[in-house]
Amino acid sequence: MNELSIIIPCLSSVEMLPQFIDELLVSLMSNPSDVDVILVANGGVSGISHIVHYVHKNYPWLKFEVFQRKNSSKNYGALVRLGLAYSTSRYAVLVSPYREDDVTLIFSMLNKIRTGCQVVQATRYAYPKDTKRVQLRFRVYQFVYRSLTRILLAFQISDSTYAFKMFDRLFIQALGLTQNGYSICPEIALKTLLAGGRVEYISSKYETAAINKDFKLLKEGFGYFWLLIRGFGHRIGIAWF
Repeated sequence: MNELSIIIPCLSSVEMLPQFIDELLVSLMSNPSDVDVILVANGGVSGISHIVHYVHKNYPWLKFEVFQRKNSSKNYGALVRLGLAYSTSRYAVLVSPYREDDVTLIFSMLNKIRTGCQVVQATRYAYPKDTKRVQLRFRVYQFVYRSLTRILLAFQISDSTYAFKMFDRLFIQALGLTQNGYSICPEIALKTLLAGGRVEYISSKYETAAINKDFKLLKEGFGYFWLLIRGFGHRIGIAWF
């Protein structure tokens, strides 16, 4: 069993993947660990064979696997669940291939999760200078979501919807992940807390990637708020989340 799987959900273009992989591997080589990389893509993504060739040519030592769904729908959560199904590592971390996430934090996250927490959540809201990098409409949405999480679930949670997170794979899979969209991100954090697990935070800068146009707030917002309703039902004893 590896210690960590780096899961990279790819919804659309692979244009930035070679540069992203180069940056990721610089970090991996400076922090030797038992790590594998799993790239998961939907059926509409082309150029995957080029990426496989690039990795095998430049990093033949890397444990690297690629899985591609037959379905071409752009469902982030379905890709995450596919990657987890093929992972055999103790921990998993979700990383965007569009250079939005600070991959240099991966090993700080790993050191933190080794202390016994179940989720290490990167947060964009620890410091004002990081918060300003996030578009205003998302900052407003996050304020509303944090407030509702506190009211409905009694949890003070900083940034549950940010996909950049590391977690105990077996613990999370035992809880059961059901979301197909980006709502799988808060599902991981909220189910962990509802099950009595521990979530720790790590401050992270966020870079907006022009190439990533897949996230639609109106489309994903329903799933996010439905999680709060289900979590509230669990809290008052109606049904398990």
